[in-house]
Amino acid sequence: MFERRLKVVLTIPVICGIILIARLFQLQVVFGTSYQQKADEALLAPRHFLPPLRGRILDRYGRLLVSDEPALDVTVFYGALSMNESYLQRLAKRLGRQDPRWRGASPSELEAEIEDRIRRMWLTLEQASDTPLYSLRQRRDGICDAVERIRRSVWKKRQRDGYEEPLESVRLRDDTWFYSVLRDITPEVRTRIELELSGLPFVRIEPSVRRVWSADARPLCHLLGNLGEVSARRIDGDPRKDDPLACYRSGDRAGVSGVEYLGEMMLRGKRGYEEKNLDGHRKEFQPPIDGLDVQLTIDASLQRRIAEILESAVAEDSHRTGASCVVLDIETQDVLALVSVPSFSHEQFKKEYRVLRDDAKRRPLLFRAVAEEYQPGSIVKPISLLAGFKHQLVDPKAQVYCDGSFIPESTFWHCWTHWKGLPGHGYVAAEDSIMHSCNIYFYGLGQRLNAQRLTDFYADFIYGPDSRRRSTTGLIEERAGIIPTYDWITKKAKRKYRRADGRNYAIGQGEMQITPLQAANIYATLARGTYRDPKIIANHPRQERDERIQGVSAEAVRIARRGLYRCVNEMGGTAYKHARLDHLTICGKTGSAQCVARVVEMKYTFDLGDGETEYAIAPTIENAREMLNLPRNTKCIRREVMKRWPPNRTEEKTPQTHAWFAGFAPYRHPRIAIAVVIEHGGSGGQTAGPVGRTIFGALLESPHAYLRPISYVQDNLIKSSSVDETANAASLDPLATNLQP
Repeated sequence: MFERRLKVVLTIPVICGIILIARLFQLQVVFGTSYQQKADEALLAPRHFLPPLRGRILDRYGRLLVSDEPALDVTVFYGALSMNESYLQRLAKRLGRQDPRWRGASPSELEAEIEDRIRRMWLTLEQASDTPLYSLRQRRDGICDAVERIRRSVWKKRQRDGYEEPLESVRLRDDTWFYSVLRDITPEVRTRIELELSGLPFVRIEPSVRRVWSADARPLCHLLGNLGEVSARRIDGDPRKDDPLACYRSGDRAGVSGVEYLGEMMLRGKRGYEEKNLDGHRKEFQPPIDGLDVQLTIDASLQRRIAEILESAVAEDSHRTGASCVVLDIETQDVLALVSVPSFSHEQFKKEYRVLRDDAKRRPLLFRAVAEEYQPGSIVKPISLLAGFKHQLVDPKAQVYCDGSFIPESTFWHCWTHWKGLPGHGYVAAEDSIMHSCNIYFYGLGQRLNAQRLTDFYADFIYGPDSRRRSTTGLIEERAGIIPTYDWITKKAKRKYRRADGRNYAIGQGEMQITPLQAANIYATLARGTYRDPKIIANHPRQERDERIQGVSAEAVRIARRGLYRCVNEMGGTAYKHARLDHLTICGKTGSAQCVARVVEMKYTFDLGDGETEYAIAPTIENAREMLNLPRNTKCIRREVMKRWPPNRTEEKTPQTHAWFAGFAPYRHPRIAIAVVIEHGGSGGQTAGPVGRTIFGALLESPHAYLRPISYVQDNLIKSSSVDETANAASLDPLATNLQP
């Protein structure tokens, strides 16, 4: 009996020892690595991410336009931004342990103190930075909304995969990050925040970067673009979302317009990080990888000079609201200048955005060169002529009589001479029709072609033979214009073609609209003989290919070019008085495109619910909502036009017109194509023609030799040559052979 008890007594310690050894083995061997990692993490300060420098933007000659500079941001932990309950509880427990004043306080008292400290933090940030509290709240809410959308997306995906769990249990790496609530703070703001908020574990001042424009950047403001916070959709669609250092995070900034958006994948870098022990010694460090530079095809000095020319032209008449010019290198299809005026500085955009936005008369935020569509007017007449040649409806020697009216005794369908009180052009052939810009000739041609054949040809010539493509540069602002093909007319205008449509489209009126970039590319295609997309980024790999315009003979192209030459260089041409240069043979066409006065003030009526409405008279709907202190999503139920600009001139009987000039130079071996439009400029010849001439003069004087002067002898040789003497198209226009039947 005694021996049995002794065995039991001895066995119990042995069993306990075995259990203890097994547990120690489990802790130190089986789970040793995991616990060691947790112990190491407990001794580490939170990881600091190091922002990369975004790539620079340079002009074609390496001039710096946009770059990043070091800056400091105030960041707040996501748990404090979202007021996450579990995070607030952890902070409360920490406060009770570490602050003697709060030892013994109840959990509810501790949590109330933490919430109060977070509220005081926002007030301190407001006072220190002079940033309105509502702006800080909008920033906070934007971050939280983006993170929660990601959480819901992950949760829904897990549900589809068969995992059942509450939404609140989904944990994201975004939950462990600090987010910028104040960017690029000044030293004074930094000092105050460090003094007043340094004891809060959820607030940091972290290294960041700010985007800086050079002095040469203002004329390129629309093209360079801007940065904005990434949306949840953009985060979800990020091709680098699986890389924690390269992916977008809520609150990150990325390109949202212009080249900043177009070159985003080149410009964005990869963040680094730094981990330190609690004693401040670095444990791990990975440097950030900066983004790549983007080099544009734009010549910044040429862009600035053209902007000055356009600003002077607009300032000559208070009715003029803006202007645009595009310059293309015909051989390379590089965009040398892409100008829109009025412009703005980077500081203006940041500090006076609402003023710029609400300037409905001048619209300084509009990227006119690619984002505004204008009726082209007479600058498309050379393409109309080529369409007639393609369908064998034009005899180059056949003449049409112009007496100023297409339909006798009609109040419509007149030549432009009718509105000027001048006689008609008399008998005109194909070349003469372009030289004199004779509407009567093109009314008849458009009617014989019919609208469908004409617009199908326009689509090939303006969009390229692969007319499914609508964006040529890749800029997010670029619009496709309107080529009223049969599909467009039936779907958008909800009608079928009319007999008069062909007449309207042949002279660039009716529903037809193009951008200044498309206008310049039309004349580059005429000069080169093949279609090619314009290029904005010089160091971006892109497949370049020439596309032939089928069905147009070299002889037809020679006649169209000859008409453009005579338009500028022969007495009687619509651009002769205003666009001709003595030392450069410019080929071009003026245009006066009918337009209507723009709405600059409207009465906006909003639905407030329960049958209540409220209205405001304002230049923009955003301004109207702000005047009434309404949320951004308040529905507008009615809009009424209150004011237009410019007002009608009482002394003029003709409709308001935008002024165009488009052309290329030199005649024999074209190197440069341009397009200029002056909004509400009136006569293309009198307004846009001199501007085009001045721009060609600036190109001629450029130190980069964009154009070479043509000798007086060569000029006279061309001027004296007749149609028969220049019948060999290859001798004068070697590029004309690119257009094949």
